[in-house]
Amino acid sequence: MNTKFFANTTAEFIKTKRSFALWLTILAALFIPAINVVILLERPEMLLAKFEQTPWLTFFRFNWKNVAAVILPMYIILITNLIVQIEFRNNTWKQVYASPRSFADIFFSKLVVIQVLVPFYMLCFDGFVVLAGLLVHSVNPAYRLTASSIDWNSLLMISGRVYLGCLAVSVIQYWLSLRFRNFVIPLGLGLGLWITGIVLMDWDKIIYYPYVYSTFMFFIDFDKEPQQLVVIVTSSIAALVLSVSIAYYDMKHRPERG
Repeated sequence: MNTKFFANTTAEFIKTKRSFALWLTILAALFIPAINVVILLERPEMLLAKFEQTPWLTFFRFNWKNVAAVILPMYIILITNLIVQIEFRNNTWKQVYASPRSFADIFFSKLVVIQVLVPFYMLCFDGFVVLAGLLVHSVNPAYRLTASSIDWNSLLMISGRVYLGCLAVSVIQYWLSLRFRNFVIPLGLGLGLWITGIVLMDWDKIIYYPYVYSTFMFFIDFDKEPQQLVVIVTSSIAALVLSVSIAYYDMKHRPERG
């Protein structure tokens, strides 16, 4: 069973190679660091003071604030849609479901691909951020972004928390992409749900809304509000389990799939 699932998941990765998924991942990861290099080098008189005490942590947060709130949710919406659309575009869903594979094998093999691509995007992004920081330092040493002082612990902590916060959204978008053949519908629903979360950010029940968890994971100061970390981590895990369960049950019992 495990060997067969591994082989089928590998086949899903091979399908992904023929799509725009890898390029989307790399370009999305490069976008913010590249822009911020230009900003820091063009406006040192405005920004240098912010980098005096903790240069690398400040630089990480300078990059991650846009990714946690905007780029990562957008990437997840696009990449899940793109992965599922491979079968829709080639009209191969009926062949996939007719193959001697269990529904669980089909459902989770594609989900694994998405769950590998999302952290791969974050890994690429972190790598580009570090390279961008070193480039900024080489041009303007006043920023003090030296290779020997890279704050790896802070970078990994930010990345890990944000990834946990976006897990439920990746499953929800996967479910929507499976449910609707038209590329535009899950894309529009995803954008609508994300924008709704931004609009309702001050709502007292927003903790039950998974589309804002990655934003909370970055912007809340957990040193000052440690209890909030427990609440958001618990909510993220609960939302993940619930979304996987609902998506799996719904797709398995649909009268017509693909």
